[in-house]
Amino acid sequence: MANEHILKVHGMHCESCERIISRTVEKHEGAKALSFDLKANTVKIQCDDAQLAKIKEELLSKGYQLLLPGEEAKEGYEAGSFSRIFSFLSNFISGSNGFAHENAMLFYAALTLVAILMLQAFLYIFAFRNIPNFLNIYGTLLFLASISIVAVMFSFFHARAFKERTSCMTGMMTGMSIGMMGGFLIGAFAGATSGMFVGSLVGMAFGMLLGFEAGRCCGVMGGMEGLMGGLMAGTMGAMLSVMMLSDHLMLFLFILTGIAIAILAGLSYMAYKEFGNLQKMPVSALQFAVYCIAIDLLVTAIFVFAPKSGLVWGG
Repeated sequence: MANEHILKVHGMHCESCERIISRTVEKHEGAKALSFDLKANTVKIQCDDAQLAKIKEELLSKGYQLLLPGEEAKEGYEAGSFSRIFSFLSNFISGSNGFAHENAMLFYAALTLVAILMLQAFLYIFAFRNIPNFLNIYGTLLFLASISIVAVMFSFFHARAFKERTSCMTGMMTGMSIGMMGGFLIGAFAGATSGMFVGSLVGMAFGMLLGFEAGRCCGVMGGMEGLMGGLMAGTMGAMLSVMMLSDHLMLFLFILTGIAIAILAGLSYMAYKEFGNLQKMPVSALQFAVYCIAIDLLVTAIFVFAPKSGLVWGG
């Protein structure tokens, strides 16, 4: 028999939390969240007594602390707490607590990256081996580009999985983030190999296309944010590489790639906080691999064969 229960939830502080908690409760047959009080940090739910323990366990896995009468709130459940982010990443990687689809996407990305690196090795042996100083000039840049393409496309497809439920604000943030990270990274790599002109064009094209596609789910504002993000970041990435050619460029690009991936991971966390877990796969393993490999081959051709202008990496 369904009864009403009032739970005191530490870590609940916004409408996004209300949606996450509602979905967690209502996936149990007959259970539902009746009301929320964000000031008092309480939620009233209706469920069978047998369901209550499971609901509490699932809310804990989502990063919320359920307080008993007289119990004090612990640190680590506040908005922006790193412990909540680490918990999300841990569940994401392990596939536990309802993260099966996210974990499968991560597996797709890992396999795709391995396939791309093997393809790059094949191309070197059979196509690029006779190009003087090829590995010294292009090796690191192609490696970083491969990682970046897989990371950006993972974030792109993960965000698109929620396009039908994306609010205007979230869509704008998604379009801008993916457009900027994609444009900045590819612009920086192309700028290093080919100079400011080609690097800017390639960075803009990649960033603007992905940013527009990621943001347009919420209308023209999201699409415009994606276009502007790709435009600015594509030119900035190329410019920074050209300016840093004689000042630890490769070290900077490793740092840049790591930070960009961290930002993209944050975008996935934002989507999780806003919409919860993936309910279905947004892309198949084959589709994901084909998109990434096609982009990587195009980028490789641009790096190697595009006209060089001004100073470039390797002289």
